[in-house]
Amino acid sequence: MKVSIRATGRLHLGFMDLNGELGRLYGSIGISLSNPMTEISVKTHSHLSIQEPDKGRKRKIFDLVKAFSNHYQIEPNVAIRVLQGIPEHKGLGSGTQLALSISTALALIYDIKADIHDLSMIMDRGMRSGIGITSFERGGLIIDSGKKRQKDGVVIAEPPRAVIRYDFPEEWNFVIVIPEKKEGLSGKQEKKAMQFVSPSKQISEEICRLVMMKLLPSLVEKDIEEFGGALTDIDRKTGMFFEPIQGGIYCEKMSYGIIDHILASGGYGAGQSSWGPAVYGLTLRQESVYVANCMKAFLEEHKVKGSVIISSGRNLGADVEMLESEQDERPEVRSVHFPYTEIGNL
Repeated sequence: MKVSIRATGRLHLGFMDLNGELGRLYGSIGISLSNPMTEISVKTHSHLSIQEPDKGRKRKIFDLVKAFSNHYQIEPNVAIRVLQGIPEHKGLGSGTQLALSISTALALIYDIKADIHDLSMIMDRGMRSGIGITSFERGGLIIDSGKKRQKDGVVIAEPPRAVIRYDFPEEWNFVIVIPEKKEGLSGKQEKKAMQFVSPSKQISEEICRLVMMKLLPSLVEKDIEEFGGALTDIDRKTGMFFEPIQGGIYCEKMSYGIIDHILASGGYGAGQSSWGPAVYGLTLRQESVYVANCMKAFLEEHKVKGSVIISSGRNLGADVEMLESEQDERPEVRSVHFPYTEIGNL
């Protein structure tokens, strides 16, 4: 059997509550992207084989396979090939998409009935944000439940679940600027950094108000100016949480200039995704090429190495193709759908 999976990146727009006074922490806001993409193929083989030239990513895949096989007590005799990958440590969700792609492929090959939240816990993903999980599962604009705190302050380990999910307008695009040099926090560094976050109740209240009274209404009404303004405001307020860690609202000084230039070039909203350094700008589809060219010129002018990509939102989960044998010319193609509790416009 051969399984091919294509899973796309995501933008993490911010957290609604790092104060936790109401008994929950985080509450992430995010949007699934059509680009960039992780694409892998996994097929039965005589032994474990991982075809990936990047040594760091190859080691990650080995660790993911080991975690899955240890949990389900299987012998992972599969050949894994990475066809393309989301840039790592740039704030676009590469780790979660790779982990869920690998674990989903293995579950299908070994006929293991697994809920996506089970897979994410086995793969040690989604410990703070559930955006990448729901992005893999359903796509769209997503707001998750945050992490429930017990009375003794202990945070429950289960990944957050989506409480709101809307289709993202087809008429809107993102221009994403990805500086080459800087890498955002991840793994143990990220866990350590979260201990120094400034958990302001006032900022949390302001972000929640922006989400409920500006971001979501303007999404439903397809008012790009209001939506973009909400994105920018939420991003800046989220950045205030992390000033003690980043040394500012954004992860590096150049991000201020990039965001200002996106807005000056016609972007309706802009911000930093997750820990960065990826920066995004919201545009109308017909204006995205112009804004992207402006940002390429900006990077060249300031001698900043990096890439600029255009992406629409994605309103579907990961694509999965299954071939029963190498001779099978008609693969079963479907978007991933796991057991899911439908809330709002899910």
